[in-house]
Amino acid sequence: MTALRGDGRGLPRRIRLILFAAAAALLLILFRQALGQLLWQIALAVLLAYAARPICARFERRLPPGAAALCSLLLFLAVLGGFLWLLVPQVIHQGTLAVEAVPMLIDILQAFLEKLAASPLAERFNLSPAPTQQLLEKAGAAVLAIVPKVLQRIASASGKLMQAFLAPVLAFYFLRDRELFCFQLSLLIPLQQRKKLLTALREMRREIAGYLRGQLLVSSAVGILTAIGLLIVGVPAWLLLGIVMGVCDLIPYVGPYLGGIPIVLFSLPQGLYTVLWAVVAVVAVQQAESMFLSPQLMSGVTGLHPAYVLLLLSAGGLLGGIAGMLLSLPLYVCARGAVRALQCAARENAP
Repeated sequence: MTALRGDGRGLPRRIRLILFAAAAALLLILFRQALGQLLWQIALAVLLAYAARPICARFERRLPPGAAALCSLLLFLAVLGGFLWLLVPQVIHQGTLAVEAVPMLIDILQAFLEKLAASPLAERFNLSPAPTQQLLEKAGAAVLAIVPKVLQRIASASGKLMQAFLAPVLAFYFLRDRELFCFQLSLLIPLQQRKKLLTALREMRREIAGYLRGQLLVSSAVGILTAIGLLIVGVPAWLLLGIVMGVCDLIPYVGPYLGGIPIVLFSLPQGLYTVLWAVVAVVAVQQAESMFLSPQLMSGVTGLHPAYVLLLLSAGGLLGGIAGMLLSLPLYVCARGAVRALQCAARENAP
């Protein structure tokens, strides 16, 4: 009878774990939508708490933990809300103009192909515009079909943000009692592995925080400078294109080319002169990034050879598309920090 009871506390431990996993899987299947919304709120709360943590640390020098957490969250949300209130209407307006300009861009490219077909170059190099025109028509139809889906995704994301009323409350408690939560989570790690794993987690947080902080600052600066340059040049949708360039700049080496394509396309209706000046503005911003911004903000953060960076980006793109490319380097930096911490712990424990 004792053998059946395992450790004397009922069912054997392995059977208890199997039953617990089965119950968790059943709950996940039955309540996956509600759990998904809850996880979304928790993730947003963690992001809010992490973003407001430096402000909270400053307030805690003069205020109690609860008041410091509340003031830091209110200040962060006020700044974020004001920024969005100024930015979002302009971005939506320019996005609408950009969508309306797509048929015009297709007409311009088709007219260019017709001129090319009538030039001596077409006969010399045997250029046929028909396949390219068909490709442009398909691309235009694909863009016009994708736009409603994108707007639907944006509306869905906005709805989720409106539903996330619980996130600021959770973020307040995460900020106020962050040391208590960290201590309770550390108790879940087996005692024999606790010191080693906590060291690895601290190193992972340090690596990923340094990378994200530097990369976000660089990308924000690139987006702002690009938007200012395009505004001076006279490119329509300058703010939207600057945001696109800033997001694409999160992808090293490849991102500036991805962000430069829509800038060139939406400069075409303004004439070749505007296109050339837009390219000059983009190149100037990229040179400023490579010569001043990245060396100051990102020096020593990755420490990777460009060939390894391109391989990581390629692997991330194959596995997860654009999202995979964005996450490949942060995940690598995080894993590198964990491996480095575990190696140091192993050397310390070696006889």
